[in-house]
Parts: sequence; structure tokens; C-alpha cells
Amino acid sequence: MNKCIKITIKDCINIDRKDLNKILWDIRYKTSLACNKATTWMYIFAQENMDYKSLNGISINEKDRFGKSHGAWIENRMNEIMEICNSGNVAQTRQFVTNRFNDDRKKGVFKGEVSLSNFKKTIPIIIHNKSFKISQGNNGYEVEMSLFNREYMKENNIKKIFLNIDKIGSNEKSTLNRIMSGEYKQGSAQITEDKNKKGKWYLTISFGFEVKAIETLDINKILGVDLGIVNTATMSVYNSMEEKWDRMNWKECIISGDELIHFRQKIEARKRQMQIASKCVGEGRIGHGIHTRMNPLEKLNGSVAKFKDTFNHKVSRYIVDMAVKYNCGLIQMEDLSGFSGAQTESFLKNWTYFDLQTKVQYKAEEKGITFNKIVPSYTSQRCSVCGCIDKENRDCKKNQAKFKCVTCGHEENADINASKNISIPNIEEIIKEQLELNKKVTSKVS
Repeated sequence: MNKCIKITIKDCINIDRKDLNKILWDIRYKTSLACNKATTWMYIFAQENMDYKSLNGISINEKDRFGKSHGAWIENRMNEIMEICNSGNVAQTRQFVTNRFNDDRKKGVFKGEVSLSNFKKTIPIIIHNKSFKISQGNNGYEVEMSLFNREYMKENNIKKIFLNIDKIGSNEKSTLNRIMSGEYKQGSAQITEDKNKKGKWYLTISFGFEVKAIETLDINKILGVDLGIVNTATMSVYNSMEEKWDRMNWKECIISGDELIHFRQKIEARKRQMQIASKCVGEGRIGHGIHTRMNPLEKLNGSVAKFKDTFNHKVSRYIVDMAVKYNCGLIQMEDLSGFSGAQTESFLKNWTYFDLQTKVQYKAEEKGITFNKIVPSYTSQRCSVCGCIDKENRDCKKNQAKFKCVTCGHEENADINASKNISIPNIEEIIKEQLELNKKVTSKVS
């Protein structure tokens, strides 16, 4: 299984910060040029090769044409453009571009269905896995990195750069320790710059490990998870062999949204105060533009991002732990792509529901639990007992938490009922069939 960790670069031990910024900006700019050139060369050759094959029945012999493989020829040209860069990093960058081009082909770039990828000057700087080493120094974690080729190192009397990593949490420390020990296999890395703060750099390190599945898990037991606002997550366990739900304690099957709502209210009140206060600032912040005046607000946004990440880690870990406790071999959740865009309330619109889903997925896969996304349509309107789908089953205006079936009279907490529906195998097909049946009944009545 492959994952990645993103950490902040605090400073450079052997190069001045301003000089480091200039170096990284230069490498990034040349990387973007090389990647765009490489993409163009790949496109032209692929088109030529398709035409040649249609006429002759065989592909172009790359060694006869270039004296080597086309990929190696492109890599040589990229080395010329990225003239100060470590050759291993250039090779990794070429692989990155190749993967992107292959994705474009699959999506239909030659059929005009998508445009050919292009790379802006904000492209990540890609580092080969053998071009950097993580270690524990006197001032925390350090990264020893090879960025330059031999000519540049000789001319500037510098071999490697040594980066200090900013403060990190216990989860990040544990991951870095496992990479250093070899328990996790170190992959390639990327250096990126903060979109809002020039000169602030991040290092994203990929790593891999073997998934150790829990043998007692039962694929016929499904944990259904409904996400919401009042209750962040509501869970139900369905046994598909016995066709019934396991009994769960009310406190353990629901994760209250009180913490999230309280934090939202506190942050929004603080933001309003700071926005008003920014109009009358001290001398140290006068005359430096809106960005300087709003610096405290940007720091607050950083605190929000950290809270979101920590909260989602906590919730996702609890969900997976519940799946293990009830021996569930499968977790089903709503497909949350586009969920945030549908929200009108600002805090919810910016909330990372998709991030929560992603965290649940990779934590589940670490335990050997299968993860499945379902379309959530009608799961909140469907009765988990009789299957009746009717918008009158819920009165969202008077009592949003209550579910009462208009057909069989079944009453239950609305979130519990939705999570039960989500936990049923093939629930999407079941709902589709019920809706078609409803249409036939309605047409006969009319």
C-alpha cells in the first residue's frame, strides 16, 4: 500500500534562506519548461507512430530513429533544460510526465476528448527516492538531499543541501521513524511552495508498506456510515448472511458533531472580530497592504486546517476501530465527491468531507478491510424495515432527527435509519428497483 506524508521545511542548514528560495524557484521553472517540452515530444511521436503503424503494420523502431529508446532520448533533452539538476531527479521527473501523458491517452487526448496536460511554473520539484535521506538531528528531523548535478556541485563547491523539518505531530514522527528504520519503503518526494506564502516550502514524501489483514474479519458483515452535521458519523452493522443488523450501543454508534459545531462557532466569531480589528491596526502593520493587515487571519486559517486534519484523523480512526470490533470486512460510505460544493453554509462548504472519506479508506485498507462508496440518493428517505421510499418519511422542517415510515409506521432516529440503508449490500440497485416500482404504481393510479 502506498501513502505519503507532507511536512514543512523550516530552514536550510548549509544555504542561506534567500539563496535556497532562488535555487528552488530556478529548478521549478526549468522543470516546468522541461515537462512541457517532454509532453509535446511524446505527443508528436505517438501521433507519428500511430500513422506509421496504420500504413506499415508495425511500430517505428525507436533505436533506429533515436539511437536509443524514445524515453531515454527525452530524458537527455530534459537534462539539457534542467542543466543544474541531479540526473536521478530528472529521471524521476520524466517518469512523472510519462505517467501523466499515459493518463491523457486513456482519457482520449487523441480523440479530442481532453486537452494535453501542461505544467505551470508552480509544478512540484520531484526528488528521486535515492536522492534524499531522512535522519534525526540535534534540532529535530533533517533531510539530506541531492539537488544538483556534478558540474554545478563542482562550480559552486556544494554537494548536498541539509533541510530542517518544522515541528510535526506524533503521527508524522511515527511515520518518519518507520521510513528511517526501513519498516516503510521510502518512495520519491516532491517539494512544493505554499500558494499563499511565498518562500514557504513543503516536502511531501511517499512511502509504501505491506497490508496485514486481520483474519477474523467477515466480508459478509458490513459497516454502513452516514455522515452529517448534527451527528458527524452514524454507524450500523449489517450481517448479510443473517439479513439483520447487529445490536449496537447508542453511544458507540454515533459520533456527535458538537465538537465540530462548537469549533465552527468559535472560529467564525473570532474571524468577525479580527476582520473588524484589521481596519484599525498598529503602526507595525500600516502601509504594508491588505496581506500584512490580514496576517493574523491567515494564521487562524492555518489553525482551522490543523483542526480539520486532526478531527478527521480521529473520526476515521474511530470508524475503522468499530469495523474491527464488529469483525466487519467491508465499510460502505456515501460517495462524497462534490458534497462540499453543494453546501451553502461557509464553514461546511470548506469542510473536508472528502478528506474524511479518504482517511477512512486508507485506514480501512491498512487493516485489510474492503472500502466501498455508494450513491447516497434516497438513503435518508428509505425505510430500512419495509423499503418504502417517500419524502414524507422525514419532516426536515419540524423534526429533522425523526424518521417515521408512512407505510409501515416504523419510527427511528433518521441518521440510524440512513446508516442501516447504507450498510445493505447492493443498496443502490435495491433503491433503483423500488423507484421504478413506485413509478409503475403511480402511473396505474393516475
